Amino acid sequence: MGQDKFLYRVASHLLNRFGNDLQDVAIVFNNKRPQLFLKKYLSEISGKPIWSPHFYTIQQFLALSTSKVCSSPLKQFFVLFSEYNLLLASEGKETVSADVFYPLAEIIVSDFSQIDYYLADPAKVFNLIGSIAELQHQFPNFDEEQLDFMRSFWASFSQEKQSKVQEKFIEMWHRMPVLYKNFHDKLGEQDLVTSAKMYRDLAEGRSGKQEFIRQFPHVVFVGFNALSKAEELLFKNWQNDGLCSFYFDADEHYYSDKKQEAGHFIRRNINTVGLKNEFQLPAARINDPAKEFTIVQALGNVAQGKLLTDLLGDNKSAVDSDSRAIILADESLLLPVLQTVTDDNLNITMGYPFGQSAVFGLCDLWLNIQEEISSGDRLTLAYHQVMIFIFNPLINLEDDLRNNIYKKITHEKRSRFELKDLHGLGKAAGLCFSVYKSPSETIRNLGSLLLIISEKIDQLRKLDSLLITEAIKALNILSDNFEELNASPGGVEMDAKFVFRTIRRALAGLSVPFDGEPLSGLQVMGLLESRCLDFDELIVLGMNEGVLPKVSITPSFIPDNVRRAFGLPVLENQNSIFSYFFYRLLHCAKKITLVYNGITDEKSTGEESRFIKQLRFETQCRFRDAVQRNQSVENYGTQAIIVEKKGIVLERLYKYLQRNADIRYDKKISASAFTEYVSCPLKFFYSRIAGLKEPDDLPDQIGSNLVGTMLHSVMETFYRSSVGSEVTAGFIKMQEKNLTAMCQNALAAELNADAANPLRKQDALQQIILKVIEQYALKILRHDAALAPFTIIELENKDSYTPLFSVRVDGKDEEVRLLGIIDRVDRLDGKLRIVDYKTGKDQLRYKDFEGLFDDDGRGQNKALIQTLFYTYVYEKSRSVNGVEPHLYTVKDLKNGTLFSERRRDGLKLSDQNLDHFKEQFELKLSEKLNEIFDKTIPFVQTTNLDICKYCPFKKICQR
Repeated sequence: MGQDKFLYRVASHLLNRFGNDLQDVAIVFNNKRPQLFLKKYLSEISGKPIWSPHFYTIQQFLALSTSKVCSSPLKQFFVLFSEYNLLLASEGKETVSADVFYPLAEIIVSDFSQIDYYLADPAKVFNLIGSIAELQHQFPNFDEEQLDFMRSFWASFSQEKQSKVQEKFIEMWHRMPVLYKNFHDKLGEQDLVTSAKMYRDLAEGRSGKQEFIRQFPHVVFVGFNALSKAEELLFKNWQNDGLCSFYFDADEHYYSDKKQEAGHFIRRNINTVGLKNEFQLPAARINDPAKEFTIVQALGNVAQGKLLTDLLGDNKSAVDSDSRAIILADESLLLPVLQTVTDDNLNITMGYPFGQSAVFGLCDLWLNIQEEISSGDRLTLAYHQVMIFIFNPLINLEDDLRNNIYKKITHEKRSRFELKDLHGLGKAAGLCFSVYKSPSETIRNLGSLLLIISEKIDQLRKLDSLLITEAIKALNILSDNFEELNASPGGVEMDAKFVFRTIRRALAGLSVPFDGEPLSGLQVMGLLESRCLDFDELIVLGMNEGVLPKVSITPSFIPDNVRRAFGLPVLENQNSIFSYFFYRLLHCAKKITLVYNGITDEKSTGEESRFIKQLRFETQCRFRDAVQRNQSVENYGTQAIIVEKKGIVLERLYKYLQRNADIRYDKKISASAFTEYVSCPLKFFYSRIAGLKEPDDLPDQIGSNLVGTMLHSVMETFYRSSVGSEVTAGFIKMQEKNLTAMCQNALAAELNADAANPLRKQDALQQIILKVIEQYALKILRHDAALAPFTIIELENKDSYTPLFSVRVDGKDEEVRLLGIIDRVDRLDGKLRIVDYKTGKDQLRYKDFEGLFDDDGRGQNKALIQTLFYTYVYEKSRSVNGVEPHLYTVKDLKNGTLFSERRRDGLKLSDQNLDHFKEQFELKLSEKLNEIFDKTIPFVQTTNLDICKYCPFKKICQR
């Protein structure tokens, strides 16, 4: 039954002490969780219905001492902010904005709280003292060690010339005593108080209800460890008056050893403060040879949660609430735990973090949009946030509206949207794309958005519904605080950025409790929630050095030396607290599994907590070490994608064939389709048979397709009036003055913009593209001017070059229609030339003819295959011979435009060399086209992974 468990012993002792009078007793804990367990044990031990005692947390209990209300953190900030600026104004200094002051305010409020909790005199803490004699005079009660702390600190400020940092520090230090007084006075005027000041007022006899404790015949404080000086003074006085008693949860193992930090505060409470423990400390239960520790090194942080499947075995749930628990020393591991342990009886005390929910993702999107609008021209918004909005699943925008906006972004390359145009997307859009006016209206807009979402989604998860409810509650409190500040005399106008950041801070800190029966099932809790609770079996995750104990302390303006002199908390106190939290878990547990992240990364040293090392050294317990096994991954080797030519694949493929007159298809084999097949047959299938499209470029992406298409358009426009005429260098020079306008029109055409006004609202990236295209075009024109005169024969003729080509299909002769859209055909020095413009890394050099069609693609030259294809198509369509293929590579025009072998003496593709090459090409063209329509040859992947680097379908292939 667990009679050795701390709360069970407390319940038994209380029933024996008070009997039926227990109903009048007040029982005070540090947190709420132990109350449920104590009630359970009281019921079990009594064996009959009894009246429950009064239960309080320490905060609730001490709040009975005053009629004042504990102020919210936001209220404390606004008061401190106002008082700080009044001080600056009195010094003749420039005031600070709320946004700048907020992080300072958090530190100042924390320092003031510690001064109050530990009953320190703020005037003395912040006193500037230079000489040792003055130190001894001001602090006659300090011992030599305390004086040494103060001397060592102020020694660094005794120089005649101080650094700028020291000057700023001293300025802040001077203001603190006055700021402390004014801050608390201002709160008091409104019947408000901080929690720490409430403690102090009660301890120093200034509370409005100083004798509040006497309303109870007796008060029992259960499970306390580290006490502030205010608590020490109160508890000691109440004990002396016979008003209270204490039940400390400790073990002889660390209590008797003065070097053991886990027992530091219990020893202080009993030996120094003089508080009496109602229990005799049990014998050292931790140093038990029967205890079994398993230390598991996990292969990653999240992997710790995944280990639970093995650690829990088949029995994931526990019948008794105190039999088994998962303790999260690192509370960020909650989600991995939830994703691993799916038991319905899971009992989670920590609450689901709002900051990791889809609802917070929507709030964060709303805040990002608002921040961008307020920091911009307040009339337009960049497309990024618009696109995130239309695809957010909680917005659930209608398909037509979503597709229309997406088309504007991808096809029209709309980089910015006017807010008024976005309001037509619905009520949610109107609330998201609104202009900031005031804190209250902005907060109401976000609250309204969440309400719309909750009503709009039919099957909203219960957890999401709870998250929305909690968020709206927090927003209402924020709104009230801002309205109160605005209504107060001399109200300060809040900067929009500060309002947005305050909203984000308030929402990010929310959590929602899980449903469940708190006294049954497998318990999952953080280290703080585990206080006073005992379990038979424990699994502790996050047992890393730096996590347990934590190595960081709360930021403070009070230096360590001064803290030590005035008895304020220092890092060692934090270590002692966490050491106690951990060691007290081990009192009753027989089987303990401690898991730590053994991987060294930016968030972890990969080192186990020193508490584990201490246990190994100081106990005779049994230890077993284990390393998480790598997840078994079955390797099936390279999974080739093979598409057989049958069924619908064959049906679509045959649409390229020219059948009888009754069934004519207009699908043609283009130059790009042919080169796709040569480089990778599977890519040909994806794009030409399956009809998959390449992803559209976004407005801030300079796609190679966009640059290439625009250059072709500009060059066609430049020479359009010269078709059939001789082009001279003078004509080129004269026409260049229109080049900029041609580039602008080409961009307007690509963006589906108004051609009459192509300069309207061009963004920076579009202007860069215009400059790039203009420079590329100038390179080509400079080259052409050097060759002039020449005659333009044809430009971008999209319909004329479509000859038929014979192929063999299923033993029958069939025909396919080829298509060549040629950039330019001209005549230079009596020779017809095919000119192809390229803006990429295409090269004029090739290995050899056979290499052009290698299956592994290593010797392929896509540009040469394409221009040979264009040449073949043109010659067949126009019944001409001797046409030369030329490649204008704008990045390398200095090496000419004719193809040549890579050998040092490689011959250029011209005259007789070219004729032989064309004959070979026609044979290879026939071979490859017959292969395309051969049912026995499937579409397969290329073996050359270099080809895959820029392939739009590489994610499908997983290569």
